[in-house]
Amino acid sequence: MEASFAEVVFPRTIDRPFTYRIPPDLGHLVKIGCRVLAPFGPRRLTGFIVGVKASTRLADSELKDIHDVLDLQPLCSDELYRLARWISDYYLCPLGDALKAVLPAILFQKSRQYVELVAENISSLGWMLKNAAPRQAQIVRYLSKSGRLPVTQLMKRIGARNLMSSINDLQAQGFVMVQHVLPKSQVKTRLARFVRLNPEITGAEAWNQQVDGGRKLTARQIRCLQYLKETGAEISQKDLLFISGIGLSTLKSLQKRSLVELYDKESERNYYRHAEIVEPPKIILNEEQKSAFEQVAAAIGKNEFSTFLLHGVTGSGKTQVYIEAIYVILQTGRDAIVLVPEISLTPQTVQRFRSHFRDQVAVLHSAMSPAERYDSWRRLKSGEARVAIGPRSAIFAPLRQLGLIVVDEEQEDSYKQADPNPRYHARDVAVMRAKLNNAVVILGSATPSVESYYNAQIGKYQILKLPRRVDDIPMPKVEILELQKEQRLSGKKEMPVFSRLLAQEIDKRIMNQQQVILLLNRRGFSNFIKCKDCGFIENCKNCQIALTYHLRGRRLRCHYCGYTKKAPEVCPECGSADVLFRGLGTQRVEEDIKERFPSARAVRMDLDTTGRKWAHDRILRDFERGKYDILLGTQMIAKGLDFQKVTLVGVINADIGLFLPDFRAGERSFQLLTQVAGRAGRKNLPGEVIIQTYSPFNFCLVCAKTHDFVKFFNKEIEERRELLYPPFGRIISILFKGKDEKKVMESAGNFAQVLKSEKVPFQVLGPTPSPLVRIQNKYRWHVLLKGSKRLDASGKLLRQAVRTAEKKFREDFKVRGIQIAVDVDPVSLL
Repeated sequence: MEASFAEVVFPRTIDRPFTYRIPPDLGHLVKIGCRVLAPFGPRRLTGFIVGVKASTRLADSELKDIHDVLDLQPLCSDELYRLARWISDYYLCPLGDALKAVLPAILFQKSRQYVELVAENISSLGWMLKNAAPRQAQIVRYLSKSGRLPVTQLMKRIGARNLMSSINDLQAQGFVMVQHVLPKSQVKTRLARFVRLNPEITGAEAWNQQVDGGRKLTARQIRCLQYLKETGAEISQKDLLFISGIGLSTLKSLQKRSLVELYDKESERNYYRHAEIVEPPKIILNEEQKSAFEQVAAAIGKNEFSTFLLHGVTGSGKTQVYIEAIYVILQTGRDAIVLVPEISLTPQTVQRFRSHFRDQVAVLHSAMSPAERYDSWRRLKSGEARVAIGPRSAIFAPLRQLGLIVVDEEQEDSYKQADPNPRYHARDVAVMRAKLNNAVVILGSATPSVESYYNAQIGKYQILKLPRRVDDIPMPKVEILELQKEQRLSGKKEMPVFSRLLAQEIDKRIMNQQQVILLLNRRGFSNFIKCKDCGFIENCKNCQIALTYHLRGRRLRCHYCGYTKKAPEVCPECGSADVLFRGLGTQRVEEDIKERFPSARAVRMDLDTTGRKWAHDRILRDFERGKYDILLGTQMIAKGLDFQKVTLVGVINADIGLFLPDFRAGERSFQLLTQVAGRAGRKNLPGEVIIQTYSPFNFCLVCAKTHDFVKFFNKEIEERRELLYPPFGRIISILFKGKDEKKVMESAGNFAQVLKSEKVPFQVLGPTPSPLVRIQNKYRWHVLLKGSKRLDASGKLLRQAVRTAEKKFREDFKVRGIQIAVDVDPVSLL
């Protein structure tokens, strides 16, 4: 029986499909996984077909027609569709949101509402409406000047939030017309002008007759023709003009004589098109690398799902194991994904992988333009590229025959999406996607997450160990320096940025033409400014947090909402001019470097210096080439980078993040310190690490000093076992946000009561205010659910309880103005 109705989901908060009629002329195009344009309330939205059927119980008056089918073939493969369904079910988010995450965001279109004046006698219409309907008269007056305006712009001009009832009345009377217009596509196929020799003159006889014969050609024209003959291929007009040094007029004259052909052809937008590709060095795997590779290769040969945890110290050659595994997977006709946690790691990673796999590599990350990402996505979908590289969202690369997924630095929190839906963890999605494809997963890290290492211990993952550095290069020596003692010895009220030892070692490296990496995981000049007389601290007007002082422009800035203001010259509270700058940020350290080491060439790498396109690439490339002596930065410089001349790593303040109210705070600090320490002494020069801290006996720092992950893990796992934290328990965080604090608090309390009425084996903790209780003028309260894996191994009971509670809460309380964000397996409780 022919399908007459389609089930469509939209990337909206409503987690259910909507039924639409399929117009007869579109019936042959409707397929599951295709995008459609369909009416949704007053707008037209892009949605996904998730089902087709021959009949429906809905009345004809309740049904609307699909407007258009946007794809001839489904953009979402069956495998990715099943993955999206799993994400929707596991992370408790609408299927439409999960499908939107799987595809490039640029493929989704939303119509814009316009109002157009169609009345003929406008002046008399305005007079008639002036007293009877003043709001309608306002609308007519504005439209009489512009003719047609977007509804949103009309609202701004009139200063009213809701004009639709007035607009609808005007439309009913025939005075205005409301239209829904789709924006022009942001992505179009890019065409470029190409040049080639006329095929008729490529033969020796024709060439002699047309070029070397009696024809009068200029020297430039001959040079151009000879270049095209020697290369024997097409070339873009832009590149030809640049290489041959001729002008456009010369090329046009050759075209008129029918000696060359000019034509338009699709040209790919490639973010890394200018990146240098070098021949990779020949590397012989050591015994541990070879053993790890052989176990991965054996699993690939079986064509079965398996997950490996590659635990190797920093500099142990994990990347080379990845590369060898990709060679094997490509030989089998299957494809690979390589995930990296930071965009800052992408340039070096891409350069290394492209040196091996050339144009088979396609990159997907947020620093690329929408058009560049779309072109990379198309190359992967068509099979032209077979190795996808990128941060979190690259896990959804549309590869045809996925055989291998590498998750480098698998412990990193950046693999977890915080907002918006779906709040997925790319590492866990990688494992599930591999399972759906009978593929192999390699999770690589020098400091694995506690959960992953525990999974390896109980046999869920197979562990592969690389306990020593390549070529037996020794691990760097780590020195813990107590800042309190240093401050007493200095005799100063404030602790200097650089201890005497760190300053001496930096001087030594600069003198020996070696390089230094300095880590401070906090940007800005100082954490806050404080009045010495009255103690006043300037807080963000939107968030309950102190504003950070930035030297450039002397601005105070909130790193949570972006609010900024001019730093005061005197205290706004008491008028005192005695204002102190408290705490350290990367800008302050940069200023101290200039003062303390005037001959040193330093570069800063944080969110403030890497906002522009190619900024990450430029800074790292220049540092690698020796343009700078010191690389100062936040956590983005701590992982995965490999610089031969770096022999010293300095941690300015190791206490940042160590005492946050989060059970993972110690784990994160240990990982960050161990990772950044691993940047030192990676080649033939010995490395040294100096960690400055007020907590020299903290267990995380003690373990980081000896690079002892196992010692740290054994203590951490026992504490988590006692408190039923992951990996022994599951956590779901439910965050309530809104502008009315009382409403937020009541909503969280009511939700908690609904949860407590569920007869399921879990704990309900809260409601309590979040540690960051107000952000962007919204108050935040949360409820935590904690369940034992022993009683609910898959977490199914826990997730079902949240689903049921949310549905019941919305039905019983009908609260407006409150946002509810459900986060399954949260990595941060702030």
